[in-house]
Amino acid sequence: MKVKLLLCMMLLGALTATAQLPQALRPQVLEGGFHWKPNIKSLETKPFLAARTQVNGPTDNAVVTNARKVQFKEDAPTHQVNCVLDFNTESQSVNRIFFLSPEHGNIGFFDVDYGTNTLDVPEGTYDIVVKFQQNDPFDEEWVRYYIYVIREQVTIDQDMELNFAVSEAKNHIHFQTLTIDGVPAFTGDMAIDENWNVTVLEEANTDDVICNNVFYCEDYGILEDAIGNFAQTVVGPTFIRPCAEPLFDFYVNDVSDRWVFYSYRVAIQGLNVYTSAYEARGASGDITVSNDPSKFQLFEDPFIATNHLGEELTPGFYFSAGGMWQANNLLYEDLTEGSSYKVYLSASPEDSETGFVPIIEPFVIDENYTVVLQSVPLTVSNGQAIFANNGFANFSFEYSEVLDEYGRDITILPSWPTHPVFSYPVEKKKDNLGNNCPFVVTNPFQYLDKRANVRYFNFDFTYRGRYGEAKEGSSRADVKMKLDGNDLLIADGAFSTPVDELLNGVVDASIVKEGVLVDDMEGSNKAQLHYTAGAEDQNPPTVTMLNFIDANGDVTDRFATADEGTLQFSAGDFNLMATPKSGIIATYSRLAPETVEVSYSPYGEDNWNELAVEEVPENYWPVMGWFYTGSLAGVTGQGLNGWFDLKIRLTDAAGNWQEQVLSPAFRIDDLAYSSVASVGSSNAHEVARYNLAGQRVDANTSGVAIVRMSDGTARKVIVP
Repeated sequence: MKVKLLLCMMLLGALTATAQLPQALRPQVLEGGFHWKPNIKSLETKPFLAARTQVNGPTDNAVVTNARKVQFKEDAPTHQVNCVLDFNTESQSVNRIFFLSPEHGNIGFFDVDYGTNTLDVPEGTYDIVVKFQQNDPFDEEWVRYYIYVIREQVTIDQDMELNFAVSEAKNHIHFQTLTIDGVPAFTGDMAIDENWNVTVLEEANTDDVICNNVFYCEDYGILEDAIGNFAQTVVGPTFIRPCAEPLFDFYVNDVSDRWVFYSYRVAIQGLNVYTSAYEARGASGDITVSNDPSKFQLFEDPFIATNHLGEELTPGFYFSAGGMWQANNLLYEDLTEGSSYKVYLSASPEDSETGFVPIIEPFVIDENYTVVLQSVPLTVSNGQAIFANNGFANFSFEYSEVLDEYGRDITILPSWPTHPVFSYPVEKKKDNLGNNCPFVVTNPFQYLDKRANVRYFNFDFTYRGRYGEAKEGSSRADVKMKLDGNDLLIADGAFSTPVDELLNGVVDASIVKEGVLVDDMEGSNKAQLHYTAGAEDQNPPTVTMLNFIDANGDVTDRFATADEGTLQFSAGDFNLMATPKSGIIATYSRLAPETVEVSYSPYGEDNWNELAVEEVPENYWPVMGWFYTGSLAGVTGQGLNGWFDLKIRLTDAAGNWQEQVLSPAFRIDDLAYSSVASVGSSNAHEVARYNLAGQRVDANTSGVAIVRMSDGTARKVIVP
């Protein structure tokens, strides 16, 4: 068995940056389990801009830190603030000085060195944070740990001098990671001699500990976060590389409980993974915060990669917390026959108001390291493991009006909270991931990048399964498009392309994904889009999530009787709103569809009947839209093996529409006809023909076939 840890060090880009939840979002625990409930009136709150920098860490495993930089208001009068910094220049250094004030965009920071301490600061009241670092005595480019000295609510209305001394940071906040046995996780000590021979000084009880630290103030949100891992302590003849654990502790002066020190950890030992969260509010002395091993909740799933069985597959996990960047990937290779990995999940502290939720996201890769199946995130709430569906970042672009150091507008992706209905305990998942006909989320848009004077046409879509899972090729399908009735293009997947001119006119597009297997039956998703490019509303509405539940609330699309099943889906009309400065992607307006029409048909028969659905307003969710539900109790007729197709048509106020057909979509056992049913009325005529795998075939296809008759019966025929 091999375990491979992949550290992700992702840099800021125009379309990808860390963003945090608006301050108005607070966690709530409802009857159905943990989820977030945003204040809908606060949705215009703009997330902070994130700037990511990489710094050296004390081990070979790099540490990535993230801080947010916002320009101060230009029209505010400024004063000179001389920051006198007292630290040991031989073993310590200063990293930066943060000035925090809601009056000036919340956060600004100055990168400073030994001699640059006089700063021009706009007038206002600030929390001021000086970040020092303890350097490695054997290599000053490496950081042992960080030290914070904080001044709270300082009014700057004249030139002034402020003093900050490392000696003030006398409080050590230590987070101790305990395994399920209740012992501290330890990654081992080793020595290396001058010939690079290795001697183990003390055996490890943990392969590695991955960390995601958060430095947070309740008035401003996240000031900074850092990710990395412990690795081993290494002692050599000319150097000592200590375990990185001190780097993920906090050293700080006395501060009020407005300040929150948080850490999310993943400990790995063999095939066992342990996630934990820690939080300390305020600082007034040394403390050690440990996780409670009794609260670990086991997640153990066979994680069958449907349609990829028989291939060489490797299970793995993404780790992240509360809107942080994906911290690390963990892959398991060469699992022995009959063995399985175990994930022990632990929730955020119960009294936490920061809402940083530890999550883990399972995935499976093939021998080429291609993700072939990816699940929804997992976390723990109310003492149980849950799947936490947050909409997969569809329509979650938000715009910050801040410029980066190059004067560019920045677009950032906030991590929106999980949906209260589409998130559920793991035991509610009843079917294998991927063994279903997916729905498609569409997002065609175009824009002018004024900065580069380039016009772009994007035709974006993605397929998701009943549990929100994605399979390989989730943005692959046959695409055909017409503009004002004339053939425009043919593609084999989603695309983004520069164009000479932005489109103007009526677009009709089809997106067809075939070759889907559901219980060895051939399925497909066939979608059609109709919208007016160049108009004020030029996006058709779209489905954003879809599943079914039974009478017990279990998530499944297979039912014994029709009255056991309920359809649930979310949809919205999302329209891109470009920034006035550059025209790059900014944010989406969100409107409800004007009309929602749902119908069903026996599998493959194109014989549609209305399925009544109704909106549930309280289940609206910003990035997933409006929520609809409908009972299957009225479904009639018979489908091959009990399977039925589903059609959803959404129209917006401008007349744009999306229609998609999921075939097959759900199964009702007592409405099934078998492949060897008796022949009924002699007046019945043939409706459809299938092979023995349930795949629809032409009448002249050779071999054994099942003929579906108009009176609901079937007969077996042999075509030479």
